[in-house]
Amino acid sequence: MYSGPVPKYVVKVSNPLEIGGSVWARYAEGTRGRDPMKFLGSALKLTDGQKGSGRLAIDLGCGAGNETLALLERGWWVHAVDGEPRVIEILDSRVSPGKSSRLTTEVAKFHEADLPEADLVFASLSIPFAGDNHDQSVGKALSAVKNGGWFVGVFFGQNDSWASEPDIAMTDRIQIASLFTDFDPIHIDEEEFDGPSGIGEKHWHWYVVSARRPI
Repeated sequence: MYSGPVPKYVVKVSNPLEIGGSVWARYAEGTRGRDPMKFLGSALKLTDGQKGSGRLAIDLGCGAGNETLALLERGWWVHAVDGEPRVIEILDSRVSPGKSSRLTTEVAKFHEADLPEADLVFASLSIPFAGDNHDQSVGKALSAVKNGGWFVGVFFGQNDSWASEPDIAMTDRIQIASLFTDFDPIHIDEEEFDGPSGIGEKHWHWYVVSARRPI
């Protein structure tokens, strides 16, 4: 479970909530080299992920690749997905030759991605930005979770400062539960706090969802 503020970074754009284009490339440049988001800690704990043992993880919305690199370091194979081509270039440039054979990448919108079957689908602060394609994106992600595998991801709640933005999807516990009817157990941890974002201080309201597809 996440226990701290969002890492501080600065992304200077004319419209900081614009979706797509070079905005996400600048986001990746601004977050290159930061520690993996703490949501990944939850995913590693649930999956005994400190020993990837050749298992496959999907990093949905990989950004600069901080979480992808952490997974590779622990022996996972990783399929990293992002909608911005420059983001994938940044990730590729950071992967050491000894680990590159365990990485595949895909430039695609989440609901259109060609996802392999995976032991872990990890979606940190990414799916809400699918906007109108939110539910389709979640469905695509969940369909990739193999029997016995896990989904760990973040959803934005209605009290978030960005709730009024048309291209960012908000949800609630009931809606989330309706998307995970084939999963058991399901853990939904809700958190609200004021903290930094790429455009300054904001109010965060999110649900961290951890769910397993039964064997």
